Amino acid sequence: MKRSLSFAIFLGCFVAACGGGGGGGHHVVGPVEPIPPTPTPDEPVVPQIPLATGSGVKVLPEPKAPFFLITSYGAVSQGPALTNQAAINAAVDAAAAAGGGTVIVPSGDFKSYTIRLKSNVTLHLASKDSILRAAVPKTGAAENDGGNYDAPEVNLFVGLQDQGHSHWANSLIYGVDIENVMISGPGLIDGSYVNASGYTVNVLSGNDPGEVTDRTKPYDIDNATDANKLRNGNKAIALKNVKNVVMRDFSILNGGHFAIIGTGVIGWTMDGIIVDTNRDALDVDASQDVTIRNSVFNSLTDDAIVLKASFGLGRYLATQNVLIEDTTVSGYDAGSVLAGVYSTQKLVATDACGPTARIKLGTEGTTGFNTVTIRNVLFDRSRGFALESVDGAVLKDIVMDNVRMKNVSSSPIFIRIGDRGRAPVTGISSSTAVSPSNNVRLDDTGWILPNLPEYGSYPPVRYIPSYTTNQSVAIGGANSANFSIVNPTNPTRLNANSINPTDLLFANAVGVGFAQASDIKITNVTIENADPRYPILLAGLVDHPIENVYIANVSVQYRGGLKMEHAIEQRQLNQSWAYSSYGAAAATQNIPWLSNTFFAKKEALLPRVSWNPSANGGLGAWENDPYNIPEMPREYPEPSLFGVLPAYGLYARHVNGLTIRDVKFSFMVEDERPAVVLDDVDGANFDNFAADIKSGVPVFVTVTNSKKREVDREYVKDLPYKTTTVNNLTVKPELPQQSVTVDRPAPGTPPDSLYTYPTAPDTTYPYSYAVASATYPKPLTVYRPSFNDITGTTARENYLMLFTVSAKAPGGGTLTYSAESLPQGASFDPGSGMFMWTPAAGQAGKYTVKFTVNDGVLPESKEVPLTVTP
Repeated sequence: MKRSLSFAIFLGCFVAACGGGGGGGHHVVGPVEPIPPTPTPDEPVVPQIPLATGSGVKVLPEPKAPFFLITSYGAVSQGPALTNQAAINAAVDAAAAAGGGTVIVPSGDFKSYTIRLKSNVTLHLASKDSILRAAVPKTGAAENDGGNYDAPEVNLFVGLQDQGHSHWANSLIYGVDIENVMISGPGLIDGSYVNASGYTVNVLSGNDPGEVTDRTKPYDIDNATDANKLRNGNKAIALKNVKNVVMRDFSILNGGHFAIIGTGVIGWTMDGIIVDTNRDALDVDASQDVTIRNSVFNSLTDDAIVLKASFGLGRYLATQNVLIEDTTVSGYDAGSVLAGVYSTQKLVATDACGPTARIKLGTEGTTGFNTVTIRNVLFDRSRGFALESVDGAVLKDIVMDNVRMKNVSSSPIFIRIGDRGRAPVTGISSSTAVSPSNNVRLDDTGWILPNLPEYGSYPPVRYIPSYTTNQSVAIGGANSANFSIVNPTNPTRLNANSINPTDLLFANAVGVGFAQASDIKITNVTIENADPRYPILLAGLVDHPIENVYIANVSVQYRGGLKMEHAIEQRQLNQSWAYSSYGAAAATQNIPWLSNTFFAKKEALLPRVSWNPSANGGLGAWENDPYNIPEMPREYPEPSLFGVLPAYGLYARHVNGLTIRDVKFSFMVEDERPAVVLDDVDGANFDNFAADIKSGVPVFVTVTNSKKREVDREYVKDLPYKTTTVNNLTVKPELPQQSVTVDRPAPGTPPDSLYTYPTAPDTTYPYSYAVASATYPKPLTVYRPSFNDITGTTARENYLMLFTVSAKAPGGGTLTYSAESLPQGASFDPGSGMFMWTPAAGQAGKYTVKFTVNDGVLPESKEVPLTVTP
């Protein structure tokens, strides 16, 4: 895997700089706050978006006396977990009773269950050998440490957000309604252990306990017959309604569903921490005045830093004034960053998209986001920057500057307005059931609140239809392409409890208006080695566009190698991949080479084709229609939800005000798709724009669509259509352009009196791939060869240094190896992959050898550090 900057060195810079400041300038490619040039009359104006100031803490506090040593209260390294839990909590209580102080975890390995933080208390992991380890719960575990974590607390508003955002107590460390707390290092919080076979076992669960069925009922966790009441901890650190928090210098390994989650935290500073984990590394939820700096967050299977805006607090509190700077997010195998290995054996996350590990705003977006600044950040082996407003809230004033992305596994930049409408709406009954029946929604009934005073009043603001999705689709020549779409005969359902029970448009009451996303500035970004399936993607909604996006001084290198037929067919081409993730037993995972059915669902999986009744001698035939793409407003907002798009560099739909300035798109292998597709975009300015392009393919495609309907009403029969188009586009005339018109509804739209032709294949109008999936060639630029785990090696002078370099290629084929920068006297055998070196006297020092593997498509490289001691 190519790395022009050693991640190990990068990590070391952050650790060394954890006391505060600017992180040593390790990858800054320009000034922190660039001064925009003075525009000439012909140049676009640079938007003046307010920058976040964060917590305002510049000098980190130190642990303060009095000090409370946990061993003085009975804690024992390698001792019983319940004894340690009692001792640590007793020390916390003593510090709080003293008016504040520092609880010291000395060198040793201390198992514990839930530790309850209190105001004015610091929890200090005193040395690098200080380990606070998650104890194995007795509920649901054959081998355990004799106790359980605290139960998830009662939350009247469960169901309005994912379960993990409704509870905090079921954690290793948690604090609620407290202030002035600190967790400091340089020790380790470990949510796992290594078993007798040498494999890592995660103790803090990556899943949530099942949710209660009644909002007012507590978890009956001692009822062993109720499988939903397992008392597993699933968070390393959880905070709710907390003021003035500092987290500094420590590390977390395998922290569960959320290694760190804070909801309703006001004034939060994180500096110099390392999180290397199995799911979300850091969740900042409905919190304000937050600074994250000089830190590393590694999570292959979920987001590295994710800002949420849930309703878990039971009130609207926007996430705002968040500053993220001088930080790395990455997606290496869990545990391998802290170990210095940076393993790449696992190719995709649980959702079958590539390593996650990104910075994201969303998905939980009920209460909104504003004033977020990200600068001087490295994304490494991760998805790109994601901005998602899909639950009716406002997302605005977002700045990203001076960023480098390497090995990008999804859209480098993803901005999405959706319409899940996940927000409270008051029902017509007083039922406290999490999913009440016979109420104001047919879908997502967990969002309905009881009509009781303690829940407040959230009257419906608007209504949307409910669709019946039970029409099977089978594609000829496919190994696995069976899925369901909206029923073409009876697509919609009636709700007898709606304000207008006979109107199909009123099946689901929504408690908020449409989401908004605006005023977004992205500058000085270098993006290398991006997945060819996913361009920069800006996707608003009909009549609800993304507004005012400024992207400048950005270069994006895609791997390329895809064809327009991939964007037409939406083929499900899957493969089983066997791997051994770092510290874990051998496993397998499914890797999708093209469309990923975890996110692309229903109509998004249909081939992008339209029926031409005049073709085939008047018998009719399916014809390619690659620019006719379903809206999918209610689906989970992930770039892969739209399948493979017909642009390799930028796809923008429903956008008002788009400036692309000093931007270059390139591909490593020729791609057959246009660089840019614009659909319903008003006011786009491409200034000093360049893009690689295949001969004969346009750089720009602009789309006019005559068959659009209002959001959420796409599949309601006989509703009038409207036309959308591209207006006020400014591009250089020498850049090849093509205008296309889509005059058919999106695939899967039920035929009606306004459009009578079929819109999806069926037995009457069949569709088959020209080449069956069983023999269809894999696009080898999607998944690349992966090196075996090679750690930085140390040897003494006159002693042999020996290791083997190998790689696995998911697409198969013959691999050839080479090495560069071999030290004097070292050798490398390309046939066996054997590296051999006996350093001579006087060769003490540090070296870096670059190994390259080539599958005939693209070379992949890995730099291995070597150290020789006297």
